Amino acid sequence: MNVFVSYTLRDSIVTEEYLRTVSDTVAEFAKPFVDIIHNEADDKQGYVMEQLDRSNLVLLITTSSITTSKWVMAEVNRAKSKSIPIIRIPLIVDLSGSLDHIRAILPSELKKLISY
Repeated sequence: MNVFVSYTLRDSIVTEEYLRTVSDTVAEFAKPFVDIIHNEADDKQGYVMEQLDRSNLVLLITTSSITTSKWVMAEVNRAKSKSIPIIRIPLIVDLSGSLDHIRAILPSELKKLISY
């Protein structure tokens, strides 16, 4: 199973360090893709969309700035157009709480996908 992590760095709360922790957490259950960590392609945006298309699930790190990010909105719209399920992970200030949330819901969401 492939999990695409969508986020914006516009909110100072989302950092590369946090995203590495998210990636490690997702890796307990599936193969994560986090652009800032896993993208070494020359055509970065093309590679992002390719990875999104290969994903079984999108994990959307939900902060106050996601709706103003054209890239996050493009990812969300593409996932919707391809019927890729999107799970929102609310993130305000409690980073560990968001990781606990991922651990709590990701296994059941992945199990649903396998059942189809």
